Amino acid sequence: MRRLLSVAIFCGLCASCGQTGGSFVEIPFQGRGTSAETFTKGGWEVTLSEATLGFGPIYFCTTDSALSSRCEVAVLEYLDGTTLDGLEPAQQPIGSLFGTTGTVRTAFFDYGIVWLLTEPLPEALAGVPGGPAVVRFESPSYVPQGHSARFRGEAGCVEDPATCCPGQDACPSSYAFEANIDVLVVNPGTPAVNGIRTLQEITTAPRTLSVTFDPNAWWESVDFRRLATLDDGSGQVVLGPGDPDYSALVISMTTNDPPDFAWLASATEQQQVSNMGESR
Repeated sequence: MRRLLSVAIFCGLCASCGQTGGSFVEIPFQGRGTSAETFTKGGWEVTLSEATLGFGPIYFCTTDSALSSRCEVAVLEYLDGTTLDGLEPAQQPIGSLFGTTGTVRTAFFDYGIVWLLTEPLPEALAGVPGGPAVVRFESPSYVPQGHSARFRGEAGCVEDPATCCPGQDACPSSYAFEANIDVLVVNPGTPAVNGIRTLQEITTAPRTLSVTFDPNAWWESVDFRRLATLDDGSGQVVLGPGDPDYSALVISMTTNDPPDFAWLASATEQQQVSNMGESR
């Protein structure tokens, strides 16, 4: 799975990208979030108010391996970037997956930021929050646009201040928090998330792919007692690169709580998936 140029013109699928031997298919692709859920951690009651997500490209491969190098030719591909509301459980159209019939076992994808082999730096795609923009990390010329996700929310202390702010002389009763997250890759030509299992036999029968994100689960990895110490009295806490909870969010998005994939064969199955999200 080598991203030459911008993995540009999809290579005619069966021509210059390689021949998989299957029949051509086009599969509708949609995404959905999870309704905001108030949860309590470390004495803090937390509710997200925004979770704007960048997503794509994504490749579905036959290999069982988590190494993108083992997927020279994807069975299915979506090569663009898109923006999704991570707190909206209703289905949101993304586009179409293009590819051939065959067996899908793993998914490789980015959260809207790619690093092509032909480019010196990662770049946020046009369809993601704030994109397109070149991502210049650890540089004074960093462009603070084109993010993988934008989060906002509020935390309120619902326990004794000694529980919410252990060892601190003062403790805010509440604070707002926000974070613009960039899910970056270390090496060009590789995706940020590798080898997520999703077994499906792709045939010419009608089918839709739905991907579900759970930002609430991502933020449950954050230490809100530590975040309270970052409040300078303004009632606002902003997470940036280098902060341990910024890193915790990236790890949760890519490893601990990646999105779920559902291959839906009928409108009834699609409605069942939507109903499950609304009830969570």
